Amino acid sequence: MKLDNLFLDAKKGYYRNLAFIQGDDSVSKAIVILKEYLKINPRATIAYAFHPWIEGSKEKLKKFMNVANVNDIDYSSSEKYLGSTFDVVILDCIDDFRPNYIARLSDMARGGGLVLLYSDNIFKNKLYKSSLTRHNIVKDLFEKRFLQKLLQNRGIIYLGDKEIIRPYSSSETSLPKKKGIFKIPKRLYDLCVTDDQAKVIEEFNFIEEEGKRVFTVIAPRGRGKSVAVGFALSNFMIKNIENTINIIVTSPSYYSAKELLEALVRGLKLFKVDIKVLRSKEGKIMSIRVGNVRIRWTAPEIAKDEDGDIIIIDEAASLGIENLDYILRRWEKVVMITTVHGYEGSGKAFLKYINNLEKNVKLQMVKLDYPIRYARGDPVEKLIYDIMLLDVEPEVAESTNNLTEISQETLFSDEQLLRQIYGILVSAHYRNSPDDLMLLGDMAFQKIFTIDPGIAVAQIVEEGGLNDSEIESMLYAEGNEGNLIPHRIIKYQRLKNFGELRGWRIMRIAVIPSLQDKGLGSLLLNKVTEIALNYSLDWVGSSFVSELKVLNFWLRNGFTPVYLASRKNEGLGGYSIIVLKGMSEKGKSITSFLSANLKDKILRTSHQVYFNVSPLVLVKILRSTPSIEYGNISDLYKAKIISYLNGILPYNSVSEAIHALATKYFFENKFDIDDVLLASLFARTFQGKSWYHAGLSLGLKPRQVEENMKSAISQIFSKYYNSFEDFAIF
Repeated sequence: MKLDNLFLDAKKGYYRNLAFIQGDDSVSKAIVILKEYLKINPRATIAYAFHPWIEGSKEKLKKFMNVANVNDIDYSSSEKYLGSTFDVVILDCIDDFRPNYIARLSDMARGGGLVLLYSDNIFKNKLYKSSLTRHNIVKDLFEKRFLQKLLQNRGIIYLGDKEIIRPYSSSETSLPKKKGIFKIPKRLYDLCVTDDQAKVIEEFNFIEEEGKRVFTVIAPRGRGKSVAVGFALSNFMIKNIENTINIIVTSPSYYSAKELLEALVRGLKLFKVDIKVLRSKEGKIMSIRVGNVRIRWTAPEIAKDEDGDIIIIDEAASLGIENLDYILRRWEKVVMITTVHGYEGSGKAFLKYINNLEKNVKLQMVKLDYPIRYARGDPVEKLIYDIMLLDVEPEVAESTNNLTEISQETLFSDEQLLRQIYGILVSAHYRNSPDDLMLLGDMAFQKIFTIDPGIAVAQIVEEGGLNDSEIESMLYAEGNEGNLIPHRIIKYQRLKNFGELRGWRIMRIAVIPSLQDKGLGSLLLNKVTEIALNYSLDWVGSSFVSELKVLNFWLRNGFTPVYLASRKNEGLGGYSIIVLKGMSEKGKSITSFLSANLKDKILRTSHQVYFNVSPLVLVKILRSTPSIEYGNISDLYKAKIISYLNGILPYNSVSEAIHALATKYFFENKFDIDDVLLASLFARTFQGKSWYHAGLSLGLKPRQVEENMKSAISQIFSKYYNSFEDFAIF
C-alpha cells in the first residue's frame, strides 16, 4: 500500500486524513497504515484511545507500542485531553464504537495528521450499542449510514470488504493570514494563531466598562476560543496588576476550562512578572495570582454564589438556562464561552437565550470561524460534521396540523428528512451529542411522530411491561436505562407493580424554533396521547431537567410530576423530573399515589435535598399534586402569625408558625395564590434560604422577597381563618 503522496499532500495543506479499517485482521492492517505514516513523519506524536479494562484491549495496545511511542487514553476519561493535539489519533473500535468518542477524539489530530479507526465489525459486540439493546433487539441504521457517508467523502482510506482510497488535495484548504491590525501587546498577538483570537483579546476590554456586561465568545470546536479568552485574561491581569480583583472561572467540569487556564499562564509568562500558580495533586491549575489580581477555578454550584468581580463560564450552554439566569442576576460582569456545532450541542438554544437578555444588560459577542488545529476546508472535519449532523439547519414551512408516524428505517433512508427531523431535535435542546443520532437510529422500541411537513417532532420510547426478573433487577440496583421511567419508579420509590404497566416515554418533543410558542408542541402532544389510548397503554410520561418553561409545558397539557431526582445530574446540569399522565385506571391511580408521595418528600426535605432547585419549580410541582387534608394549626401559631403580619414580631420569632401554615396550604392546595409570592414563601420557609439568596433565585431584591412572603401568608391566613383579630391564648 503506497500512501506517501497522500500523507505528504496532507502535510503541505495542513489537513488530515481518516483511515477506517474493518475486519478480523484490522489490527495488523492498522499497524501497516501507521508505519506508512511514520515514514513521512517519524517523530509523530500518537494518541491511542481504548477501554483498558476490557479483556484483550491492552494486548492490542502493546502491538502498536511495538511500532512507536503511544500515549494511551482511557475512553471514559478522554475529556481530560480536551485541547491536547497529536499527529495521529488511533481509536480501538473493536470494543466500542461510540459516536461521542469518535467526534471528540478525532478533533485532537492536527493538520497533516491522521485519524485511524479500526474494528472487527462495527455492527456487533460494542459497549455503547449494548446499552441500546433490549431483549437482544437492536438496529444498525447509524452504522450503515456511517459507512455510506464515509465512502462518499474524500480524505479517507477504507479497508474493509474492499480497499478504497479517496484522496483530498492541499489546493482545497487555506491557512489563516494574520493582518496585525489589533491594538494589543505584540507578544500576545504573536501567540495567536488567527486574527479571530486577537479580536477576542482586543474586545475583552468591553467587560471593564461601567454597568452590567456580558461578553460572549462562540465558535465551532477547534477554533481556539478558550485559549483566546485565556490570553485576554493575561492581558487584563497585567493591566490591573495593582488593583484588587477577584475572578472566578467555572465550567461543567475542570477539563472544560483546562485550555483557558493553561493559556492564561502562557500569556502571563510573556510579561515576566511574578506568577503564583496553585496546582492540585493531579496537576490541575486551581488558582493564579499576579500582583493583587487572583483567578481561581470553582465548580458551578459553588461559583455562582462566590464573591468576585468577574465570572468566566466555559462551555456555558452546558450549565442550563436556569443556572445561567441565576449567575446573571448574581454577577455584574460575566464572560461566557460556548461551542456551537460541536459534539456538546448545537448551541442554538443558548444563542436564543443570549439574544433575549434584558435590555439593561450590555452584550458583546465574538464569533471565531478559523480553525487553529488544521486548515480551513479540512476533510475530516467535513466528514465528522456530515456523519454526525453537527451543523443541521431545519427548513421552515407552514404547518398542515397533520400527524405522521415515521419509521426509523424511513428516516435513515431519506437524508433530507433525517436532517430536518434531527435538526429540529437538536435546535430545540441545549444538550445534544452525536450519541443521540445513534440512539435515534439503533434503539428499537421507538416511535417517531411529526406534525407535517416536519416542523414538530416527538421521539418516543416504549417502556414497561416488564417480567418479574426485570423488575427484581431494577429493585436491587441493577440499571435498565432502556426503561428509564420504570427504573426510577421501581428503584427509588420501591413500587414493584409499576413495572408491569406499559407506557410511552416521550424522550424529546420539539418544534422548529421559528414556530415555537404557537401551540404546535401541545397539538403534537395531544395527538400522541390520543394514539396512546388506542394502544391500551397505562401511562404516557417524560423525564427532563427541572426548568420552569419546560415544566410549565407539561403541566399545561395535563401531566403530573411524580418524581424529582435527589441528586443533580451533572451531565445535564440540573435535577431530573418525571411527569406522567395516566391512561388506564391503574395508570391514573398510581400517578396520583406517586404524586402525593412527591409532595410529601418536597415539603419534608427541601432544606437539604432540594435546596438548589428553583423555588418556582418546586411550587409548580406542589400545586400540581393531589390535595391532602392536613388539619388545623394551633391558636398559638395563629397569634404568632398575626403579630408578624402586624409588624410586632420578626420572622425568626414566628418561623415555626409560618412553616405550619404554609405546610397546611401546600398539602391542601385549596385556593390560588400567585406563584412568585408562594415561591418567596417557599424559598425562605422550606428551603431555608437567606433573604438575599432567595432573591437571587427569584430575581428579586431581599426586601421584595419578604414583602411577597407576607402577602402570601396574609392571603393564606385570611382564606382559612377569615380574621386577623388577635387570638387569646389560655
